[in-house]
Amino acid sequence: MERRLQLIILAHIWALAPVALLWLRLPAWRGAGAPQDVRAIELLALIDAVYLLTRTWLALAGRLGTAPLWPYIDVALVTATLLVLRNPADPLATLYLIPLASAVASLRTRRLAAVTGLVGAGYLGVILSAGTPWTIGLAYRLIFLMLMASLYGGIIRVVADYARTAERAEYQTALAREIHDGIQHHLVTMGARLELARRLVREAPGRAESIVAEEREALRAASDELRYLVRRLRAPAGGDLGTALRSQIAATAERWPFALELDLPEGLPRLAAGAEHALLRVIQESLTNAAKHARAASVEVALTHAGGTLRCRIRDDGAGFDPASADGDGLAGLRERVREAGGTLEVTSRPGAGTTVTAAFPLPRR
Repeated sequence: MERRLQLIILAHIWALAPVALLWLRLPAWRGAGAPQDVRAIELLALIDAVYLLTRTWLALAGRLGTAPLWPYIDVALVTATLLVLRNPADPLATLYLIPLASAVASLRTRRLAAVTGLVGAGYLGVILSAGTPWTIGLAYRLIFLMLMASLYGGIIRVVADYARTAERAEYQTALAREIHDGIQHHLVTMGARLELARRLVREAPGRAESIVAEEREALRAASDELRYLVRRLRAPAGGDLGTALRSQIAATAERWPFALELDLPEGLPRLAAGAEHALLRVIQESLTNAAKHARAASVEVALTHAGGTLRCRIRDDGAGFDPASADGDGLAGLRERVREAGGTLEVTSRPGAGTTVTAAFPLPRR
């Protein structure tokens, strides 16, 4: 949400850039009494350009650690320009609206008050520096800027809060479904199977022992599911996809009987919540099959992204199988989960040649 907000602000600033360039290169357009010596203005324009390019690069790269400083820098640059022009009534004074609106939308009350105070002090300094008599028009302009910034920023904050509430509700619904379809299903099935084993203890002890062994694996699956949900709840906001998946896989990696190699580069873009969940399920199911059925000695999990698509490849050196004759409920259910998340799933294997599972998901538009 923060990154989206910063990109919206930058888009509006870039929309003003051509007009600002014309204002700089065509002195006659600045009106009567405007300074004709543009050296100081050109220096400020150069500083503005470097700042805007740097800020845009940081926003596109997702490096928002310096974002709280941007409204202060915006106010300082606008004030410096007005001081050079020595004209508090110049149209450039309306640019104060941008840092004020972004501060209302993204900063806490204390920092918002600081930005607002800086705007008031800066504009007052411009008036005093220019020797302009204080008029009701100047007071109206300053009050108008602050009120409009408060209005726009307040609207942005309400919309952002609504979006977060909707996202939270969607997340809670998805979590409840995962608990119902995952852990609860495992536990109900386990209870029924263990009851059957209890009845077979005397009549068919071998069959009862086999059922108990199978349900021990089901218990591990339920434990993995619960561990995954707990980690998902505790996971901090933000971060890249590779780090998130590495943390989830580490929760169960210690019990796999094969050598596991992870190629999950840092800086991978995040997917939608449903797609990330489907991706993790593909990885978990593939690792389980490699251990339980393929008896693989090594497994490689690799993520790449190109052309707006993220691909995950899980390759093992196990026994392999014929996908055409083994597309059972497990594989079909996995395909359906990936399809519902907007992705595709491809399984390549043949007996004695290992198995490669490739899942592809579209990256969200920036």
